[in-house]
Amino acid sequence: MTDAPPPTPSELAPRRRRVWPWVLAGVGVLLVGAGFAADALARGLAERAIAEQVASALDVPRGTEVQASIGGGPVLVQALTGRLDRVDVEVPRLVLGPLTGRLDIVAEGVPLDMNGPTRELKVRYSAPEDALAALVPEIPGVAIDDVGIDGPEVVVTGSISVLGTPLALGVGLTPSAVDGDLALDPTSIRIGDQTFTADEARQPSLFRGLVDALLQQRRVCIADALPAALTLTELSVEGTHLVATFDGSGVALGGESFQQKGVCAA
Repeated sequence: MTDAPPPTPSELAPRRRRVWPWVLAGVGVLLVGAGFAADALARGLAERAIAEQVASALDVPRGTEVQASIGGGPVLVQALTGRLDRVDVEVPRLVLGPLTGRLDIVAEGVPLDMNGPTRELKVRYSAPEDALAALVPEIPGVAIDDVGIDGPEVVVTGSISVLGTPLALGVGLTPSAVDGDLALDPTSIRIGDQTFTADEARQPSLFRGLVDALLQQRRVCIADALPAALTLTELSVEGTHLVATFDGSGVALGGESFQQKGVCAA
């Protein structure tokens, strides 16, 4: 039996040509993988730096969770523009003055240089109704039983003693932002099983002295617990939460006004 003749160069060429596409594909996969890895590393470092900056500005206690996430496309591509499209920061539990709630920050057009202005910065602080009792001061002669939310009002319920008999009493407070303070304006009074508007309750009655005390505006300042750059723009009820909205558009996250606290009027 005779051996088969070796393949000619013309017969080997097609095999070599078929190998090259696979080699190129493998190199492409490696490059793409390296790109994803580099972007993930850059994203992680940037998110960590932003979370630390916010935690410092808000005096978040050590060990408290602060989460930052960068939106938009690949971070390395965004970096070429000098800005991040969107950054979200969450602090699930934060104490501000007498309140305990959740704070969320949404920033758009965030410069890589922390000393540059952020195009848009919105802050939302949400306190559940079971945390609202701290907003209500003691009322002489009134035993406060509960503070909750009913529609657009924060409602304080309790009782007073009339000739030794307890009488149910409630005050409906409508929240608003006034000169940077959290303001609660009395808009309704509940006496027994009857409800009166604030204007109706101001009419002469047996309870006029008590009503005058109940119809005083309550104001709470939390500016000294937040960066001076943030301005309170709205306070309202959303579902079962009291929500305060702040604006800090144009502020630099690494700037002095974001690192220093605001001031409450004496």
